[in-house]
Amino acid sequence: MAEEWFERSFREDYVLVYRHRDDSAADGEIANLLERLPVKDTGRVLDLCCGSGRHSRALARRGYEVVGVDLSPVLLQLAEEQNTYPQLSFARCDMRDIPFHEEFDIVVNLFTSFGYFSTDEENANVIRNMAQALKTKGEVVIDFLNAAYVMDNLVPHSTKEVSGMLIKEERWIQDGFVKKRILISDESSNEPREYMEQVRLFSAQQMIAMLTEAGFEKIQVFGNYRFDEYVAHESPRMIFYAVKQ
Repeated sequence: MAEEWFERSFREDYVLVYRHRDDSAADGEIANLLERLPVKDTGRVLDLCCGSGRHSRALARRGYEVVGVDLSPVLLQLAEEQNTYPQLSFARCDMRDIPFHEEFDIVVNLFTSFGYFSTDEENANVIRNMAQALKTKGEVVIDFLNAAYVMDNLVPHSTKEVSGMLIKEERWIQDGFVKKRILISDESSNEPREYMEQVRLFSAQQMIAMLTEAGFEKIQVFGNYRFDEYVAHESPRMIFYAVKQ
């Protein structure tokens, strides 16, 4: 079976490309989230698509019992290496097929870890899985890009240098997805390493419909990590908070 883009992209080079997304940034995001949202101050949290565990550690630091799951063995290994919390554990699984049933008080899905799949049904199923993992009255927080803002502010090309490597990024919108091609060049390679990313551009209304269909209520949407009101063409993010019925 052909390798999907996210299986190839979330490896060692991913950590370089997104090195600016560090623990201090994650800690600030979690601090704001817990201050501004009516999220329970104790309980069991599922960090769905935890990556290298930045947000999982920030939650564990505040006393939550946290399970971080991701598909990338490389990122999970980094997460394990940095884990100093007895109440934090990590596991590998695909968000389309998670083994949890009514076990968690809170599910978080942060840093645009949604919309990766080629069909709307697969993406909707991920939200159903979030509901499945939650206890009744459990809470979900989904931090997603704002499609309207992305379309208005897309940067087609950018270049940066990290650890002696040249990283070129090309972005475009096609068939309802924002797509990114990443080329990484260093002295040791004749040809640049190429990675693709794509995220489905769901509107706020589409996200709310999927949350509702999955059994969520009291849905709120915010426009950034200061949790200001969402404004379609101005807010850089769509951060959803909802409660399982």
